[in-house]
Amino acid sequence: MRIGLNRKGFTTIELIFVILLIAILASISIPRLAATRTDALISVKAQNIITGVNEIAAYALANGKTQPHIAAMSAGFANLVNTGEATDTGNYKIEVKEGNMDNCLIFEIKDPATRKETLTIDYGNGSADSKCSLLRRLIDSEPFPMILHGTNVTY
Repeated sequence: MRIGLNRKGFTTIELIFVILLIAILASISIPRLAATRTDALISVKAQNIITGVNEIAAYALANGKTQPHIAAMSAGFANLVNTGEATDTGNYKIEVKEGNMDNCLIFEIKDPATRKETLTIDYGNGSADSKCSLLRRLIDSEPFPMILHGTNVTY
């Protein structure tokens, strides 16, 4: 009769190596997942801004005028103000916050209460951090200044 070693299970050393491997993989993947989440949140903010700009243009066209509180004309901007991501100054201007900048993007209606109202975009003061720079890249500045009244439209 032969007595052999019937080994079942893992040694402590093998378990330590497996745990170490899992820890290394986690340390690599978790920061990348966090960056992806940040990019997604900035994309949502950019979509709110784009929606807000379109809503302001539609409001001005439908009503023949704009209001001093931009958030009152736009659900997109109102959402940003309600979550603390933007400040509506009440004088035809709204400042969007991102990263370390309180004025990453500034939207302002020039010549309010006239037939020459335009919506402008400004990139704020100072150098932008990476989050603000990403938001600025996502917002197309080509349509600005945006004319809010047509010359052939009568109210």
